[in-house]
Amino acid sequence: MSVNTMTFEQSAAYLTALYKEATGQFPSIQIANTADFTTVGTTLLQGGVDPIIGALGQVLDRTIFSMRVYNKKFEEITADEIRFGAITRKINFLDNDLDAQDDRLSLTDGQSVDPYVVKKPKVYCMNYYGAEVHQDSITIFRDQLDSALKDANEFSRFLAGVMTNIDNKHKQVEEADIRGAIINFITAKYAHDSANAINVLQAYYDETGVTLTPANMFAPANYVEFTRWLAAYMQTLVDKMSERSIKYHMNITGKEVMRFTDGANLKKFISDKVLNNITAVAQSVTYNADKISNIAADATKMTFWQNIEDPYSAKATPAYLDVSNGQIAEDTTAVNVENIIGILFDRDALGLVKRSTWSGATPFNPRGGYYNIYYHWTNTVWNSFDENFVLLYAGTVTP
Repeated sequence: MSVNTMTFEQSAAYLTALYKEATGQFPSIQIANTADFTTVGTTLLQGGVDPIIGALGQVLDRTIFSMRVYNKKFEEITADEIRFGAITRKINFLDNDLDAQDDRLSLTDGQSVDPYVVKKPKVYCMNYYGAEVHQDSITIFRDQLDSALKDANEFSRFLAGVMTNIDNKHKQVEEADIRGAIINFITAKYAHDSANAINVLQAYYDETGVTLTPANMFAPANYVEFTRWLAAYMQTLVDKMSERSIKYHMNITGKEVMRFTDGANLKKFISDKVLNNITAVAQSVTYNADKISNIAADATKMTFWQNIEDPYSAKATPAYLDVSNGQIAEDTTAVNVENIIGILFDRDALGLVKRSTWSGATPFNPRGGYYNIYYHWTNTVWNSFDENFVLLYAGTVTP
């Protein structure tokens, strides 16, 4: 359902839900037309406005918090309570060495082997904590409610207006929270996992001997060749991340865990100018165009990372995984990452879940003629540094 428009059937369904919430029973008639709508709305008003306001808060609560209203560019890294439960306390299994030999090969007549030799699994548990608590409110005037409950069109406009107002604010809040999680991971990766914070211009020089800078890497003379190389380089990383290894994530000392990220679980967030260039080059060539555009498939285009005025940079004092002891530590100075190309990561590496949502209404204010409905919810974000995550940026080249 769009928050901007409602059909009559949707308005009728909401009025029925409101009636049931306020009175504890369904309307005596089914709302099939505008006359039925007015009858049910008038009957509801006769029972008093206070129960209606309380019920309205509950109905809107269920509606707004159940809608996937979050900006779609980040929807793929939001989680529900079930998946989040598996993330907050994650059991990791480490590889044991294979047995030294196959005992069958050394058996001789009269010998036996012990089938009960113990080989305990090696495991460790990572726990994730942290949440952003939010509150929102909206004022409902009694006159609005009197008019809305007597006319289906007015009720549709009223509900759409309320939900649009709350929806827009919640989008901004959730986007800010999840951008914070992304920025923390980027700056932590840059400062504490340099093997997986890749300067693509250095990699380009190492392979081709050509020195580029962030200022000229997409200049006309370099544009096509560098873009082709970059698309192939990123796709090669994607291919390698699908292999089971310890390479693309942080490992606690002595507790190295094997990870792999296949296509279904891989997320690609790429700066808009880079993604646009890759798409343009793929469309302009006929040879291997599909291979150039592979990296762009299903990628999320990032118009900015932290600040739209400085769209390709990130600056934060990050929390990070101290691999020496498995604890979360925090930098004491800000980490600045410039010219971000993109990030390739496992969907379990970072994300957001909305939890503990509830609402409540104030008593009627007779002087002002209104009620206030308050909404409370908790956005929990996580960074799992022991999951695959690769940062790509354009930096200075060292010959």
